[in-house]
Amino acid sequence: MHKEPEPAWKPQPQPQAADKPSGVRMALIGLATCVIMAGAGVHFMGGGHGNTATPAAENNTQDHDNSANRMGIPLTLIASQKAAQALAKSDYTEQEQADILAGIKRRDIRLVAMPVYDATGAGGTITLICGPWHHTVHLSPTPQTVILPITISGNVDIIPASDPGPTGIGSGAITVFGPQTLPIMYKGDTLPLTVIAQ
Repeated sequence: MHKEPEPAWKPQPQPQAADKPSGVRMALIGLATCVIMAGAGVHFMGGGHGNTATPAAENNTQDHDNSANRMGIPLTLIASQKAAQALAKSDYTEQEQADILAGIKRRDIRLVAMPVYDATGAGGTITLICGPWHHTVHLSPTPQTVILPITISGNVDIIPASDPGPTGIGSGAITVFGPQTLPIMYKGDTLPLTVIAQ
């Protein structure tokens, strides 16, 4: 009986198309990356939600649930060694200043500067709420710097303190990146912000 030798194994040539991704495939990967990054940016800046203001009563009862709906706003951090000087120029009472300084020493609180202005020319008055502290500002075209004591969560709520009327109150803030117009608020609205101290 004659046994034929088995043929030697030869590697099969691979098609070169599998080695290199095609231009169409790379374009699709790039497009998908851009869409994901744009979606993350819209989510971070609070876009895509229409009017980001929510009723005040709902905001107070669902503060933790609304954290995803908060608009991020980068503000300038005030160094702890300059905190007393900054608070002395603010409208906080002596007792409030002492409480805030004690919180800064415990590292529970950070101070940020938030220049606010009238963005629409309609005027109005707003109240900024940071935990137990409230600060009322009469809006004008010239920015007025408000010193905000920010807790670890960095949440600030803005509510209309005067009747917004049918046109609403349009405020703006000077961020570390420049002026930013905030959503217009109407009667009963609360504008929830998350401060990013930089």
